[in-house]
Amino acid sequence: MAILTLIVLGLLLIAWWLYGDTFKQRYYRQKERPLDQNQRRQLAYDMPLYPRLPKAQRDKLDTLMRAFLSRVEFIGCDGLVVSDRMRYLVAAQACLLLIGRDEPAYPNVHSVYLFEGDFINKMPQYLPGGIVDTQGKHLAGESWGNGRVLLSWQGCLRSAAHPFDGENLIVHEFAHQLDQAKGLATGAPLQRSVPDAARWQQVFREAFIRHCEATFHGHRGLIDPYGATNPAEFFAVVSEVYFEQGLALSEQEPAMYELLEHFYGINTRLWH
Repeated sequence: MAILTLIVLGLLLIAWWLYGDTFKQRYYRQKERPLDQNQRRQLAYDMPLYPRLPKAQRDKLDTLMRAFLSRVEFIGCDGLVVSDRMRYLVAAQACLLLIGRDEPAYPNVHSVYLFEGDFINKMPQYLPGGIVDTQGKHLAGESWGNGRVLLSWQGCLRSAAHPFDGENLIVHEFAHQLDQAKGLATGAPLQRSVPDAARWQQVFREAFIRHCEATFHGHRGLIDPYGATNPAEFFAVVSEVYFEQGLALSEQEPAMYELLEHFYGINTRLWH
């Protein structure tokens, strides 16, 4: 009997290894329902990009949002009461990154913590020379590798209200989540093939070096200087530009834009 049980468990593990992603996608699709008219009107007000999306992309965004909202817990911090308006806007901006990709809506994310404004990260910061900074940093957002995302609600509102300024808090943090899906954020999210990964490393490494040199010399261009922090931040910052200023990015960094279009599966130049 024990041997039979082990065999059955082994077969179940093999089935999950082979078809686990398919099972998860079916589970999420069962929860996907279109938004009602009130939800659409609120989104159109808070997120001017939403009604400008092509219908097929808007429909895909709606279904991804529903899947996301059905299982991600929203937690208000420092007295903030989370409303449906907050949940819908965060979900719409987060799922914008997935409308061209064939995958569930962030299966590793389980919690979004919302603050009214900027918040302080009280985790100790370990600096060079053995220095430990315990004063904390003021932040508008942070992505954790354990399925948690922290966001400033005012930062979310500002980002959604200005869809073409090249800065988007939610896009930034959820680009980190895509990068962290493989483990640590490195600026090189999972690719479809080994050649794709090699090409990504080459193009992004060269672009990152150029950006660091320009930032060091005080030149501010299309990509925010914060992208020079490290390759992971560079990918997140460039993702903001890709979704909000795709045409300009394609003209200034055509090779990097091509890789991002392949990764995200949409041509954001058509949004402008």
